[in-house]
Amino acid sequence: MGNVLVFFRGYIPDWASIPLANVLLISSLIGLLMGLEQFLDKKGSHIHNYILTSIFLIIHSYYTFIEPDLNARNINIAFAYVIISFQIIYLMFRRTPPIAMRKITRSIGYLFCAVFIIQVLHIIYNVQKEDVVSDYFKSSTIESLFLSSWIIITVLMPYTITLMYNKRLIININKQEEKFSKAFHAAPFVITLSKFSDGKIFEVNKSVEAISDYKIEDIIGMNSAELNLWGQKSDRQKFLTSLSSNGFVKENEYIFRKKSGELFPGSMTAQVININNEDCIISVINDISNRKKAELNLRNSEATLRELNSTKDKFFSIIAHDLRTPFNGIMGFSQILRDQIKENNYEDIDKYAEIIYTSSEHAMALLSNLMEWSRSQSGQMKFNPEYIDLIALIQNTLGLLKTSSEQKQIHINLDAAANIIVYADKEMIETVLRNIISNAIKFTPKKGVINIQTKEMESEHLISVIDSGVGISKDDLEKLFHLDKSHTTAGTNDESRTGLGLILCKDFIDYHKGKIWAESEVGVGTNMRFCLPKINPSIN
Repeated sequence: MGNVLVFFRGYIPDWASIPLANVLLISSLIGLLMGLEQFLDKKGSHIHNYILTSIFLIIHSYYTFIEPDLNARNINIAFAYVIISFQIIYLMFRRTPPIAMRKITRSIGYLFCAVFIIQVLHIIYNVQKEDVVSDYFKSSTIESLFLSSWIIITVLMPYTITLMYNKRLIININKQEEKFSKAFHAAPFVITLSKFSDGKIFEVNKSVEAISDYKIEDIIGMNSAELNLWGQKSDRQKFLTSLSSNGFVKENEYIFRKKSGELFPGSMTAQVININNEDCIISVINDISNRKKAELNLRNSEATLRELNSTKDKFFSIIAHDLRTPFNGIMGFSQILRDQIKENNYEDIDKYAEIIYTSSEHAMALLSNLMEWSRSQSGQMKFNPEYIDLIALIQNTLGLLKTSSEQKQIHINLDAAANIIVYADKEMIETVLRNIISNAIKFTPKKGVINIQTKEMESEHLISVIDSGVGISKDDLEKLFHLDKSHTTAGTNDESRTGLGLILCKDFIDYHKGKIWAESEVGVGTNMRFCLPKINPSIN
């Protein structure tokens, strides 16, 4: 606007073409300075420039209307340009900290260095001039050269500023692309960009190498069907159908295939986007193998917790009911004995004593099982294997249970080699034998037969306790070794049974890496079997 007013000098009032025009020119330079500061994010105070503009207007008005002097006006204009140019030069070369940014602003700095030098020379020239000129259109040749140089600079200035802004724009675009590229490739999941029309992948991040074992160059230009990425072909069709109808797929779980053929579960999110006027698909595949394992562990923990709760309930049930039963018998018949002795009545006293003994024996066996089972569950049970004679251990157990078997007139046959040496925990195996043979006696009727057999296998010793008792149904066989499903049945002489003994037997056999199971037929009898692995003496 200032240049336009100067151009019409002689046709418009002097106040508009001289003071106002030049103030507008100076103000435009100050505005340029402020714009460059904002461009470089280096805003500063401009009070001094406002004061400079006011002083400039006063001086210029004085030498226009009161004492007309073109040389003085030229010095005033040149001095204002020098001050503002110096500020722009300092901003371009010193206040712009990053070296990369200085490369962008350097051209503007050089341009205003030229402005600064020309205006300093202009000041020197006008100060040395002796003649006073008041007519703008009668300037000397040198003044015309100064004016021409200013016009050239004015023409170069928009080009230089545009060039600077373009360079800055390119740098910003490159930075944004670098940020996107870093985020794209640093993402811990697979991100692909593919064409909607044919599914050809044209961009994929580096995580694909860690998750699927494919190299980036193996994938570019291929679609998922050609790469055989889908674990099930029907999943790909479901995915495409959902994407076509909704425009997106959110966290759908599918099975994917690695380059090696290994399958893995993945959560997939995809959306149709438009790139360069072409529909494309951005897909994100997250490997959720660890999450699935965590979910499985959680379900297993839940099952274990339920089992522990069931075990606790069963334990309290045994204490509350089964352990109380024999003590009720002991206390009841002890009371009868005491009363009869006071009355000197000794009739049936031996029978009551036998009942008390049997109840005490049962209570002791139950307490023993409870203590050993609780130690096993709490981890306090120590596993101390040693070389033991299994046949001697069986014979010792039969001696302990001789009274029980003779009361029912049960004949027990032992069909075994002279001795069998096993590497096992003696106390645990004693408990296993005691519980299994005791159960066989309980469920074998009077004058029945129990056969105990041992057999040496290729890698283990097999022990079988076969009774001729009441037998167990197929459904109840599955409950024998589970505390929460334990099967309890009274013996042939109404002997009580908790089912805890067999649970304890399974725990102890598991300690030995062995197996225990039962085969039975109702009305025929039960074959309770367990095996202990052979141990090579050279290893131990």
